[in-house]
Parts: sequence; structure tokens; C-alpha cells
Amino acid sequence: MTLIRLWRAKHNNRLVLTYALASGYVSLAIAEFGDNDPEHAPALIVSDHIEVTNGDSAAAIRELSNRYSRYTKGSPMAVVILGPSVYQSVQLERPNLPAEEITQALRYNLRDLVSLPPTDIVADYYDAPVQLAGQDKINAIVADRKVLQPVLNEIHQVTENILGIFSEEQAIAQLFTDQNEPAVVAYQHDLEPALLQVYAQGKLQVNRVVRSLEQLSQLGADEIDLGGASPLSVEVQRSADYFERQLRQRPIRELIIAVGSKHRQSIAKQLNQDLGLESRWAEYPAWAQELAVGDFSDFPVLGGVMLAQQLRNAKQVAA
Repeated sequence: MTLIRLWRAKHNNRLVLTYALASGYVSLAIAEFGDNDPEHAPALIVSDHIEVTNGDSAAAIRELSNRYSRYTKGSPMAVVILGPSVYQSVQLERPNLPAEEITQALRYNLRDLVSLPPTDIVADYYDAPVQLAGQDKINAIVADRKVLQPVLNEIHQVTENILGIFSEEQAIAQLFTDQNEPAVVAYQHDLEPALLQVYAQGKLQVNRVVRSLEQLSQLGADEIDLGGASPLSVEVQRSADYFERQLRQRPIRELIIAVGSKHRQSIAKQLNQDLGLESRWAEYPAWAQELAVGDFSDFPVLGGVMLAQQLRNAKQVAA
């Protein structure tokens, strides 16, 4: 599922530009893919970000594109990743419609569930990977047309080869495809809402956007020592309980922490005390380590690179 499908590729370009939108900044990753081997890791060329002024993400995209204009020749591929401050994620029963009609109908099915008028809703969905008996739910991703349009207009100045727009929860999932044992991933950076995700067998099983944790990475060491990270422990436990008890799945074995805090030891100590789960900090993929920011704020653009590689490979197979 992509939020917008924009198959306009006219060039067989090996470069991809991945833009990630957050509340306060825009990130850009530029990577190059090999010709024929879909398993070959991408080569990361650029990883950068710029602050957004007066909410103008399009202007930030323009500045980043100009900064790296040498890579924008020949209509490279492009992917856009939306941070949770820019979209709404809603789980609902699958509409009783043919699959090809669901996306179009979502704006009306969601009108009482989101804060946007139907005329401004841009929505798509992906299937909930684990279902209770008798349920058939989908995860809808909703964005504001008035936010997306200037962003797309600016990217179209660079390339017409836009592969699609994805949510951060989909992008992050590309970095945990080797997680076979059930685990909770706690992801939060800057002032973005946190993602509490459960993975098993290399796939995203549960996703929760927790807006009350948007200050987590900003906590000082003293605040954490006084219990400031305890709300994260509560949300980790809720995610584990839902996966184990409601969905009746295998017990969670591990907690993976990807929080952009300078006080890693304090956060890990608090979580270990509260939960008693084995925990570890998330790792960057080997191909991204040289240019990695280190605070996980670049995870969305890196996941976007992997999504672009999947789409590129699928297109080559179809051709």
C-alpha cells in the first residue's frame, strides 16, 4: 500500500531521493541501487536534513533539492515519507466493497474518525496483519490534501518519477525485517509522536501512534531518573498485552529501543526496572552506518530507501 500511487517513471534511473516530512524539519536521503541484483544493499550517498520555517515543508524540500542538484538530473526516483505529526492512522472494519473501490470510499468512511473534512482527505490503507476471529480490519493512513499538494508540486520540479507516499510506520518496518522473535519496538525522535510497534516473523504485527510521548527524547537525565520514562513503559506493556492477550500471539521476548535521547543508559535502566524484558538499542543497517545521524531521526528516510528498492524491483520483474 502506498498513500498515493504515482507511476510516472520514464527513465531507468538507479538513484532514489527519499524525502521525510516531520513537524519541524525535512530529511533527505539519496541512494543508488545496483543494476540487476535485488538483494544487493543500496549505496547511501547523502543523508541530510533542514529545519522547516513557518510550516513551509515545500520550501525546505526546495532548499535540499538545490543543495544536492547534481543528483537530480535524469528524473531520479523519489519517495515521500510522512511523519506521524503529518498523518493520522486509523484502524477500522474493511468496507464491504471490492478491493479496487475501498481507497476511493475511505474519505467518506473516515469522516467521523479523523479531524479533516472529506474534501481534504487523502487516504489509502493496508491490511491489518493479525486479526481476531471474525474480524476483518484495515489500517487507514490519512493525510491532508492541502499539506501534500505543495510538497508534491515542489518535488515535481525535480522529477516526475515519484514512486509513492508512505507513512513513517511503513518505512520503519523495513528496518526490522530480520526480527523473527516477537518484539516491541519503541521509536520516537525530536517532537514527533512515538510509534509502538510489535514485530514477529520479520513483519509488522501491531502499530500504535502515541502522541502523548512526543516529549520523550527531550527529557533530561534528572527527569528520567525521577520516572520520566515510565509512561513509555506503560505503552510498551499495553502493546505487549494487546499482542499476547487480545490477538493471542506468542509472548513478547524483547524490547528494541530507538529513542533519540542523549541519555540512553537512564532510559534503558527505567524500562528494565519497570518491565523486566530483555532490551537492546536498535541498530542501523550496515549500508547506512557511515552516514548515520545516530539518534534514529533518519530511520524514516532509510526505510524509504528500502521501500523504493522494493518498488523498483517489482517493476523490473513486471517488465
